[in-house]
Amino acid sequence: MKVLIETITSRKGYKFFENREEMDDFLGNHCKNIVSYEILQEDDAVEETNEMLQSFIEDCDLIEKKLFWLFRQFEPIDEKYSLKLIYASGRMHDALNAIKKCLR
Repeated sequence: MKVLIETITSRKGYKFFENREEMDDFLGNHCKNIVSYEILQEDDAVEETNEMLQSFIEDCDLIEKKLFWLFRQFEPIDEKYSLKLIYASGRMHDALNAIKKCLR
């Protein structure tokens, strides 16, 4: 991955890393000399993971909506099902938020 790094002396330069761990090690070892950094080009694995997480977000959103719809169908009929369905919908919403945080 390609990273733009600015030092405390206002020098800017590009540094290339094989993976995120290598970048984290470098930044950790030189943190007192670095003012800021910006990842300009991530590797394909990270992009693929982000795309997969985005797909999971869409899936979770759809499942959450279907569970809530099912809850609305069973609500007047059977409390045993409706409580479990609303709980499942809430858990799916929590999963959706957790996945969104991974992308930030």
